[in-house]
Amino acid sequence: VNFESAVADKTDKPILKCGPNLHCDAKALEAIKWAGFDMVTLANNHFYDYGEAGLEKSFEAIRCNWLDSVGAGRNLEEASKVFYKKIKGKVFAFINCCEHEFSIATEEHGGCNPLDSIQQYYQITDARSKADYVIVIVHGGHEYFQLPSLRMQDTYRFFVDAGADAVVNHHQHCYSGYEFYKGKPIVYGLGNLCFD
Repeated sequence: VNFESAVADKTDKPILKCGPNLHCDAKALEAIKWAGFDMVTLANNHFYDYGEAGLEKSFEAIRCNWLDSVGAGRNLEEASKVFYKKIKGKVFAFINCCEHEFSIATEEHGGCNPLDSIQQYYQITDARSKADYVIVIVHGGHEYFQLPSLRMQDTYRFFVDAGADAVVNHHQHCYSGYEFYKGKPIVYGLGNLCFD
C-alpha cells in the first residue's frame, strides 16, 4: 500500500513547498499492519514533507511494525534500490518511483526514488534477470484528472517493453483507467484507498 505521509510531531518543521505538508502519528503504520498489509511504497510527493526528521521517524515506525518498504531512503542510492520478495515460491521485484515534487532524494539527503525513464530501464532490466515478476509502481499524474497523459502512456508502455510485468500508478485521487499492453496490465490511477 502507498504510505503518502511522513511520521512527524509538533516539534518537526515542515519543508517549504507548494500544497499541504502531510504528517501522521506512528500509529498509522500500526493500522496498516493491522489491516493486513506487509509492505509500503514510499515514493510519493508527501513522504519528505517533514525533511530528515520525518524521514527517520517514518523509517523507525516502519521497522517497528515489521513492514517492508520500497521507494525511499536516506540518500539517492538507498532510495532507488529494488525490493525483492519471495511469494509462494516466486521472486517478485518491486520498483517504486515518483514524479519530481519536493520529495526527491539526492546524494546529500534522503527522500524518494525519482521517476527517470533511463534509471528505471536499468532497474527493470537488472531485476528481470533476478526475479520471476517485475512490478513497477509510480506516483504521478494530474490530480483529479481521470485520463492518463500521453507521456504517462508512453513511459509506462516503455517500462513494459523493458521487461516490467505490471505497471501501477497512483496520485490523482481518482480512478484513471487501465489497459493491457502486450498482455501486461498498466493501471493509470488507483484512486484512494483511505485518505482522510
